[in-house]
Amino acid sequence: MKLTKYILLGGLGLLSLASCNKDFLNVTPTANLSNKDAEATEPGIVGLVNGLHNMMYMYNFGQVFSYGFPSMNVQLDMLGDDVINTKPAVHMAVYRWQDHRDRTDTDKTLTYKAWDGYYTLILHANKAIAGYRTILPEEERKHVATRYAYGEALAIRAYAYHQLVQLFAKRYRAATAATDLGVILRTDKDQSKQFEPMERSTVAETYKQIEEDLKESLDVLKGLEQATDRNHLRYSTVCGIAARVALCKEDWAAAEDYATQAIQKSNSRLAKGEELIDGFNNYKAPEWMWGYHQSDTQDTGWGSFSIAYSYNVAGHNKYLRYAINRDIYDQLGSGDVRRKWWVCLDQGDQVPKDAYSVYFAMNGDVPQWEITGQCIKFRSKAQGSTFMDLVMMRVAEMYYIKAEAEARQGKEAAARQTLLDIVSTRDAAFTLPTESGDALIDKIFAHKRIDLYMEGVRFLDLKRLAKAFDRSKASNFTILLNYQGLGGGKNAYTVGLNRNTGNLAKEIPTTADDNRWQFVIPYQELKGNKLCQDNP
Repeated sequence: MKLTKYILLGGLGLLSLASCNKDFLNVTPTANLSNKDAEATEPGIVGLVNGLHNMMYMYNFGQVFSYGFPSMNVQLDMLGDDVINTKPAVHMAVYRWQDHRDRTDTDKTLTYKAWDGYYTLILHANKAIAGYRTILPEEERKHVATRYAYGEALAIRAYAYHQLVQLFAKRYRAATAATDLGVILRTDKDQSKQFEPMERSTVAETYKQIEEDLKESLDVLKGLEQATDRNHLRYSTVCGIAARVALCKEDWAAAEDYATQAIQKSNSRLAKGEELIDGFNNYKAPEWMWGYHQSDTQDTGWGSFSIAYSYNVAGHNKYLRYAINRDIYDQLGSGDVRRKWWVCLDQGDQVPKDAYSVYFAMNGDVPQWEITGQCIKFRSKAQGSTFMDLVMMRVAEMYYIKAEAEARQGKEAAARQTLLDIVSTRDAAFTLPTESGDALIDKIFAHKRIDLYMEGVRFLDLKRLAKAFDRSKASNFTILLNYQGLGGGKNAYTVGLNRNTGNLAKEIPTTADDNRWQFVIPYQELKGNKLCQDNP
């Protein structure tokens, strides 16, 4: 396939519509298109949407951060309580809640990368939507290819705005959503004003736009033959996005309905047993609903996800030292296959033979990695290779959304059965839960947190549920203290605990309504858009 580049029109003063990565779009498989053609022709609009998918995989967040939005998901999980660090590592400014509160004039902070990345998706989705609605001839709007691309563009815009409003605004609260500041709401309505200064919308206005886009996307896609590739958004995938949105609004009935539809219509199924030990590198895996395949011609080298987050290739991952929170890991049954996603020395686990040696670095005979649960969930397709496919959504998440929504509505028998349906595929000995009330909710979340580790869900769940946390209370530290093998003992305990207390944890909020749950607006946006109000 011949790749061509779509060059942005107009001034690029506003960060929210001006990515530093302007050359990512795979616009057409045949010939160069002018900017006008890209918005006014069927190949152009389809090409724009294909470019959006290419960006999901190839967007350049920087080498250590890595390419693609799944890398953003890993970074978001580092803000939560499921990853525990006790040794010098990369991304510590993220882990310590400094990076997303950094107002400096730099493109290297998490706050910049999130704002820039999601708004670049929105910019090009707007172009595709506007082209379909106002420029494309009526006859061509009836074509399956353009209708499908239109439905996908609406869903991608909704997805991007939902990510933004969760990160940069306060959590959705019905009582205050009409006055809480949301994000800058740029749509397809007037393409000539896409770069003009704008105020932030409210949270309610942002969610209204998200829900309108999702409803129309579902209406469009429902009547079309569904794409077979997971790197396209299908009706079921959009149901998955809508289920996430409904959770944030505590619309439990809608969350249950959308999650159920996503499960039933996804043409995906829960993986069973050893199928889950596949390195999360193949978009044809049974559970994947949305993901991106890395072709043989797409070697992203030192910017690849595998270089940053997999365990079997040399790269920046040599300082990726984070353990699973043992409070949830230790709830797993002894035969639960998900235990194999981590190496826990106190459990007798062995370092994989194909591991990159420095990922499991030693100082003499003393491990320098997280011995209470170093992650081996992500594996490059071959030892030393940078190639792996990237996951955006799995059907497993839909089961947990469905179970939570059922439990919140008092449908506890149904919630228990839904939890059994998924966990029994991971642990054949798992039996029907007996818990009720908060205990049942906690059990659902314990398994959800395990299953979706480093897939970008936990921080967003903590925020929507108004749950502050204290990593120093995790049992990892007690395990370090009591472990008599190499790497354990009082010194390891003290060093690890110190990295999660005092000045090294002072930026992490102790209450759910602390301003630090909101990302600050990047300096570049504030400088170019005087109407945009920063977060406190």
